[in-house]
Amino acid sequence: MRAWRALLEVARRLRGAPREARLAARDRRTIAGLRGRTDLRINVGSSSSALQGWLNVDLLRDPEGRCLRLDATKPWPLEAGSAEAVNSEHFIEHLSEDGAKAFLREAQRALRPGGVIRTSTPDLEGLARSLLARDARDLEVHRSHGYAAATHGELVNNYVYGSGHRRLYDEETLALLLEQAGFVEPRRCAFGESAFEVSRGIDRHDPSGLEQLVLCVEAVKPRG
Repeated sequence: MRAWRALLEVARRLRGAPREARLAARDRRTIAGLRGRTDLRINVGSSSSALQGWLNVDLLRDPEGRCLRLDATKPWPLEAGSAEAVNSEHFIEHLSEDGAKAFLREAQRALRPGGVIRTSTPDLEGLARSLLARDARDLEVHRSHGYAAATHGELVNNYVYGSGHRRLYDEETLALLLEQAGFVEPRRCAFGESAFEVSRGIDRHDPSGLEQLVLCVEAVKPRG
């Protein structure tokens, strides 16, 4: 049975090879055409939540093939100062600490002076408060989003370990990580809101009643 499954997996990969080759060639053409730009908007870890007018990148292909394939923890094939904005929504929690630092360093390099980064992720402090408060509404709303959780402890574990999460942040820790990468003026903002026009209204993972469990922080690359 295992041999049969292995053969099926090989067949699946062979069927997908021509499509991947076409998309990889498209990615190379796209990247080559971005040379000299300073106004890119880069949406990292986009998956299927592509943003119109943004360069959507992800380690894995989305089903529609819209995003470019890119490992955000490795050097980006983009020129320094080529972007005015970088966005990552529910992405950084999937990285190790070293991976998160590498991602933010590359984002800082790619941004032009004055460029903005926006990062959304589960809020570790909010989850701790929810666990201690044991508000029945948090459980109810969490379940309405399609998650199984009989207790608040299970709710927290869904955020900590679910969907391949590796590391969660509170506001203080995420702000420190951004500052260590060379950003300044980290500030918390609400879902869909931003102090910068370029980042306003771009959030796609609507918390729908669990806003207190989501952390969104913006920061700026220094101009000097």
